[in-house]
Amino acid sequence: MENTMPDHNSLDEQEREAHPETVTTSTDAEQIAPLETVPEETVHSRFTPLHQDPDIAAFLATMREELPPFWTHLPHEQMLGYGGMDNEWVPMCGPLRVEALIRDGEGQHWSRRIRYLDRDGHLRRETISEADILNRPRNVCAQLISAGLAIEGNRTDIIQLIRKWPVDARRILSVSRPGWLEETIAEPAYLLPDGRLIAADPQRDDDIELTHARSAVPLSGCLEGWQATVGRLAAGNPALISAICAVLAGPLLKPARLETLGVNLHASTSSGKTAALIAAQSCIGPPQLDRWNATNTALELTCRQAHDGTLMLDEFPAQPSPPIIEALYMIGNGTGRGRGNRKLMREETLRWRTVLLSTSEKPIAQILATARIQMPEGIGVRLIDIPARSWEFNLFKTLHEYGSGHAFAEALQAGAREHHGHVLPAFVQRIVARHRRVEETLPLMIARLRNSMLSAIGLPANAKEGPVMRVLTCLALVAAAGEIGIRLGVLPWRKGMAADALIEIATIWHRAYAARPPSTAEAMADRLTGYLRRNRHRLCPPGAEPDPDAIGWCDARWIYLGIEALRTEIADGMPANLAVKLLGDAGLLVPGGEQRSFQYRLPRHVDPDRARVYRFDRQRIEGR
Repeated sequence: MENTMPDHNSLDEQEREAHPETVTTSTDAEQIAPLETVPEETVHSRFTPLHQDPDIAAFLATMREELPPFWTHLPHEQMLGYGGMDNEWVPMCGPLRVEALIRDGEGQHWSRRIRYLDRDGHLRRETISEADILNRPRNVCAQLISAGLAIEGNRTDIIQLIRKWPVDARRILSVSRPGWLEETIAEPAYLLPDGRLIAADPQRDDDIELTHARSAVPLSGCLEGWQATVGRLAAGNPALISAICAVLAGPLLKPARLETLGVNLHASTSSGKTAALIAAQSCIGPPQLDRWNATNTALELTCRQAHDGTLMLDEFPAQPSPPIIEALYMIGNGTGRGRGNRKLMREETLRWRTVLLSTSEKPIAQILATARIQMPEGIGVRLIDIPARSWEFNLFKTLHEYGSGHAFAEALQAGAREHHGHVLPAFVQRIVARHRRVEETLPLMIARLRNSMLSAIGLPANAKEGPVMRVLTCLALVAAAGEIGIRLGVLPWRKGMAADALIEIATIWHRAYAARPPSTAEAMADRLTGYLRRNRHRLCPPGAEPDPDAIGWCDARWIYLGIEALRTEIADGMPANLAVKLLGDAGLLVPGGEQRSFQYRLPRHVDPDRARVYRFDRQRIEGR
């Protein structure tokens, strides 16, 4: 039988040229109805977008050119019609077209990206899995209806339309997390959490799609406005400078070859902690903060969205629940939870590297200790506790022209609400343009700034690796990010201000770190080593008359520390038996030979009275 189907690809164009003020009815393609016969409200709601929005007009024109056989566009109903026999067209669904095929970096998990006109007349996009199209057509139609596509016809025909749509050779790379694109082999490219692409080699944003992207939020104000408000008020305030620089450190984790690091500001309420996080958040977007009390699944997704960026969590709970503890370990380790699928196969574990900015009322290690939970040292050195009440006005060192800390915090947050979302994109854009120079100079900057921090806390530049060095390396990266931001014109501060602020932060941290009771063998060994280094002059040679200020004896093989010195000075702030156990676990304290005792009785050539002491391996201590 001869096909009487009209030439649907050119029909609408011909009619608009001949009758610019008319539309085609759904029942007779040859019947022309004057536009004024259509109710005014319908004309306004249906045809204003078509005639005035160039994106919608271009979408409809392309869709009509690509429509498979037996399908046509019914402009009056704003639907796609199916049929064609005897010019009978059955409305099936709203206007749509398959834009591209999507696959991941390994060429798997194929999907189709569908662009469509929703029931409100807005252009939308939806991604449909190829596997679902084949196996779960009911779910596919439900997904599209929920997303706003009008569906009136048989779902089988609509699924066939999607499957048979003539997709061209265009391919979209699906990326599961933002940050640096590891799939690209040419110039570096960075995906912002909302899916915007920043690349040295310009690419179309549509060629890369970020799954689970944060909803795009319109920028507010401008970079210069942020610099004149939030940036200006942060100057002279080390905690604010550090929080802002930490945001810029996220994209530098990869070139610095560092994993997750975190800074936690702790103090009681009304100290300025949340204001500091809001100032930092304004570098990325609107001043809206996530909280620690979210579910672990939500936090895991938030961590993935913060890959190569910054994760901000307000108010670590004073009484943490087991899920919060699990979340803390998950964030610190940069690894999500293992999962299996319905095929009993292990799915890929989510991984990330990020800079965490957090607040709490007490140090997190102390909160966990109160709950009788010991924080692993690896997590402790990645989450750096900074006391917020370290300056004249709690978290603030200077209030500029404001008369109180409250007024200053209000002005800071007002600036963040007015100007946000500009700093991080501008920083990344300028980093990408100079990526080779940054990769060359960043390690040198980190080493130089770390040496300055070591000098400030009284340690030599060749200090052994350990918790202190790891923390200082992280803080040096934050300082380097700030100094690079200053040099690139993103941050409105004088050269050296970021370095000075982070050196002050490092000094405050080390003072608190040295004073807190060690919770691990390595930390306990560090405390003993530092104590003996500072008090070497108080160790007597064998056989010498003890000085009243002496703490023990020392020969070529051993250091003999008096019981009172260990209990009152080494074990300050903790039970003496715990300090002894940790030093034994570290391999520095050698038992004295008596049953179930770490104490050692001195030989007469060392002390005629044969005092009881704790005996330490001198070579191991001096080799640290």
